[in-house]
Amino acid sequence: MRVCHRGRIVNTLFAPFEPESSGTPMPEAHVRLGVRGDLPHTGALAAQREGGLPADWIAQHARRFETDGNQLFVVEAEGAIIGYGWVSFLTPVDHGGRNAPDGWYLSGVVIAPDARRRGLGRRLTQERIDWALERGSAVYYVVAASNWASRALHGELGFEELTDDFRMPGVVFTRDDGLLCRRVERPDATVTELASRR
Repeated sequence: MRVCHRGRIVNTLFAPFEPESSGTPMPEAHVRLGVRGDLPHTGALAAQREGGLPADWIAQHARRFETDGNQLFVVEAEGAIIGYGWVSFLTPVDHGGRNAPDGWYLSGVVIAPDARRRGLGRRLTQERIDWALERGSAVYYVVAASNWASRALHGELGFEELTDDFRMPGVVFTRDDGLLCRRVERPDATVTELASRR
C-alpha cells in the first residue's frame, strides 16, 4: 500500500508473513494515549520506516494530533516510545471516496525494529479497537490483500472483509488489491480468519 505524504507517494512497508515467528514478550511495555511530547519519537519512528526527514514526519504528526477526530496511541517501554498507531474518525465519501462508510478507522502500526514480533502490534491494535468501540458500533481498517501479517492479526481480532470495491482518499494500493474491513462491537463467532481468504 502507498499513502500520499506531503504531495508525494510513499511506500508503507509491512512485515513479511511469518505466523510461527515470535520473539521474547515485553511485559514491561504498555500502551497508552499519546501526548504532544511523544511526537518527536513517533516522527523518528516514521522516518526510520518510511524514509524522509524526522522533522517532516513530526510536523505531519503534529497537524494530525491537533485535528479533531484523531487519537494517537503509543507503546512505551522503560521510558522509550517503541511504537505507535492512530485511530481517526473519517468521512471518506465526503472527500472523494467511494463505498467506505463514515466511522473510526485504524491506521498502520509502526513498531521499532528491535521490538517487533513480541506481541506489541497486537496489543496496540486491541487498545485502539477497544477505544473506538467505546465511541461507535464499528471500527474499520483498509489493507492490501498481500499484507498477510496484518490480515491474520486483524482476523484474529474479529475483523471481517466487507469489500474490495471501494476508494479511500489518500490511499493507493500498488497492486490494486485493497480490502475494506470492519470489526463490530460483538463480532460474529463464525467470522473466518482473514488470512485464510484470497
